[in-house]
Amino acid sequence: MKILGLIVILNVFFVPALVAQTLDELPLGIRVLAPKNIFPKDAAKSFKFIDNSNGEKPPVFNIKLENGVNPIFNTEVFAAAKSHYAIQSSWKSNGAIKKGDVMLARFSIRSIYAKQESGEAFVYFFVQQAKQPYDKSVITDLSVGPEWKNIEIGFVATRDMNIGEAEICFSYAALAQKVEITNLKLLNFEQKITLDNMPVTRFTYKGREDNAEWRKTALKRIDSIRTAPILVQVVDINGIPVDGVMVSVKMIQSAFIWGTAANEAILANDLPDSENYKRTIKEFFNTAVIENGFKWPRWGAGPERQAETKQAFEWLEKNGFRQRGHNLVWPGFKFAPGIARETATKDTAKFRKIIEEDIRSKMTYTKGRVIAWDVINELLHERDFLKYLPANETVYWFQLAKKIDPLAQLFINDYSMLNSIASPRNIVSYLDTIATLRSNGAPIDAIGVQGHIGRQPRNPEQIISDLDMFKPMGLPVQITEFDINMTDEELQADYTRDFLIACYSHPVVTGFTIWGFWQNKHWKPDAAMFRSDWTPKHNAAVWREWVNEKWKTNETATTNTKGQVTIRGHFGTYEIIVTKNDVTTKAIIQLSKESGPVTIHLDN
Repeated sequence: MKILGLIVILNVFFVPALVAQTLDELPLGIRVLAPKNIFPKDAAKSFKFIDNSNGEKPPVFNIKLENGVNPIFNTEVFAAAKSHYAIQSSWKSNGAIKKGDVMLARFSIRSIYAKQESGEAFVYFFVQQAKQPYDKSVITDLSVGPEWKNIEIGFVATRDMNIGEAEICFSYAALAQKVEITNLKLLNFEQKITLDNMPVTRFTYKGREDNAEWRKTALKRIDSIRTAPILVQVVDINGIPVDGVMVSVKMIQSAFIWGTAANEAILANDLPDSENYKRTIKEFFNTAVIENGFKWPRWGAGPERQAETKQAFEWLEKNGFRQRGHNLVWPGFKFAPGIARETATKDTAKFRKIIEEDIRSKMTYTKGRVIAWDVINELLHERDFLKYLPANETVYWFQLAKKIDPLAQLFINDYSMLNSIASPRNIVSYLDTIATLRSNGAPIDAIGVQGHIGRQPRNPEQIISDLDMFKPMGLPVQITEFDINMTDEELQADYTRDFLIACYSHPVVTGFTIWGFWQNKHWKPDAAMFRSDWTPKHNAAVWREWVNEKWKTNETATTNTKGQVTIRGHFGTYEIIVTKNDVTTKAIIQLSKESGPVTIHLDN
């Protein structure tokens, strides 16, 4: 009978390294235990590199020496493989391990680039038996950005392994990405210490503390740029002020977009969780975007698939949601139906025509019913179509969209911004692209920034400075696809709060849309606000507290001797209710920076 070792699954969070490629000294309390480093000393010569990806372009693995001594291992993968184990680097242990030994892996890692929305590379680290059945003592996924991160992973060995019988491994095949690793150590503390006393790499961010100055300043700015006084004057039938009457001021809809991606299947069909889904989306959001139904492969799949999207769209419309359209063109073949690549390579004119037909079909259905469309999605990263089309075709797509629905706000939408040290560089490229399109005649009305956050959030003050870079363009900006993909729910909630505050406090931002809210219908389940059983996570409580309560004015006051009440409210549509002698008088108003006093005439 084969007995498998226990596999320990870890999620690791990171603290930015103060000095790139330098590991901190171990705490004195465990340093005195003199652990043995069983990572091979000649790491630059003793590694093994495996490529079982069968990709069109093989990965590249190389080594460079820092200061002529410290090896930096560089791996570049050009396309994701079916198995994340398909591309690996590994080293055999240079020391014996006993079952129950307490181990500590230490290394520095960063991404040069990663082709995914958060911009973070995705790598697996594991320590395993060097031969079948390859029992693993530890396996953990690592998400890393372009800054060097020092990682510490503690675990307990699950079996005896002599010198060379254990492998220390990294696998890279989950994404197209380029990763660097250095300072590799595997320390064996034997059984002189428990795992609970080992160092743990955890992440926090500057500005998270309760009394952070940046947050105080941002909240003051919100009050200045997002609110105005609502002065209500109550008079009787003769125009005389009425004192002592109750005035209720309730926001019906915020002028600011607080939205979510909506799953079309659960809205269109009577599924077990449809009722909970519909109740939650109505409670938390004022705007929605059909998540997948308008994308070319779904919309182009025929009338039956379209019917589901239309039914979901019409439910949202009936229930008072503003709607954004996503998307008209996503110019990568992997996001298009199979006919796209085949047609592009054979008949460019026909390829242009089928793209145009798809645009016309979607926009004709939604004309006058959506507030916005993401016209081109991820142009900075997905450019397959442009190899086969005229140079100005991207401009034509915007012009066509404006012709079909002149009232819809037309967005360009992209990622890898507001989420890492590389954000400013990516914003410059994005703005250059937008400026070129506009100079060639593209009627771009607004800028979409996706806002996918990985496991290492960006300092909120830097979020604000990143958004400052959009000011000279003079176009409104919306966060179009926000999520935070991590399992540390307290960190996730704190950063949700601070990211919301940073964005809502910035004058260029006019909307904030999250990319889903329920774990079972979320592309990144750890990012959801509600678990599978609909219990709310900490980030749901944050959204409710700030978006649905603090920034959704709902107050009651009594008129003074002048018949007046003044309540400060966030911009939007309000219902004002005045109650006297159990008789109510109602009025609907729009509150903006330019709004004046409101007079309510009582007939009783």
